[in-house]
Amino acid sequence: MLFTSCKKEKVILFPEVSTTEVETITPTSASCSGIVISQGSSEIIEKGICWSNEPLPTISNYKTIERLFPSFDRFLGNLTGLNVNTIYFVRAYARSESGTAYGNELSFTTPFDHSGEKGTVIDIEGNIYQTIGIGDQYWTTENLKTTKYNDGTDILLVKDNMAWDFHINPGYCWYNNDSTYKNIYGALYNWDAVNTIKLCPQGWHVPSDAEWTVLETYLGGRSVAGGKMKETGNNHWKGLNRGATNESGFTGLPGGFRGSNGSFVSIREGSVFWSSTSTKTMPSAAIWRAQDYLAAEITRGGNSPNWGASVRCIKD
Repeated sequence: MLFTSCKKEKVILFPEVSTTEVETITPTSASCSGIVISQGSSEIIEKGICWSNEPLPTISNYKTIERLFPSFDRFLGNLTGLNVNTIYFVRAYARSESGTAYGNELSFTTPFDHSGEKGTVIDIEGNIYQTIGIGDQYWTTENLKTTKYNDGTDILLVKDNMAWDFHINPGYCWYNNDSTYKNIYGALYNWDAVNTIKLCPQGWHVPSDAEWTVLETYLGGRSVAGGKMKETGNNHWKGLNRGATNESGFTGLPGGFRGSNGSFVSIREGSVFWSSTSTKTMPSAAIWRAQDYLAAEITRGGNSPNWGASVRCIKD
């Protein structure tokens, strides 16, 4: 009698990965995120984002390599050296001994670069602001100084410290309650005034946290962007003004800020600019950017809406 036996073959499973989002797109860079859903039959030895000008990019094209642990966290790849006004295709990938797996494909187009393009914009009161193109964005190069919303209604002038602290209404002030600071440093607004969405001239708006991030990324990252944005040559900044080149043309001015208790701080030493974005952890707090005369960095934080900070406008 003849006997036969069958040995069950081991099934080899490739990793499973998903491409989740493309974000922070500038004329020359972008970020793309992915997540490893399953490692398959063996451990992940490499993961990242690959991209190309052609559909279905692979790791033989351009790629990033991201940290491995923990394997199943969302990861973010930074795509650099891109060309302006060009379509790119991206996929997350994960590689193991079993093989290389790719996520779904996403695509995006890099914008035109308007860096150095100059112009002007006029607010409701007739104040004229110089503007500059930086990457694909247009920014005002002066701090906002309007005392009226763009619909013509007055913004409340708040001088008293207690009234400022309670921030019952949207409002503004001049540094030290001295209007002679107006022409150079502009006004300080509480975030309630920003949140009316009526501060900037028509066709312009207070930048979101994401729009600030695009600017910083285009200028080389937060650690150096502050210096590239700080004004030079007019002695408005105190001391050596470290790292300042103003090569972006943003012309950041050290207008100081007003604390939640109404005190005025840091004129000529630093600037705080509002974003239009509230924080996720504290919906009553708003995100800002700050520059300091001692650093080339631009910092990001969140604070009470009854702070008084400067405002720059970005074109819609």
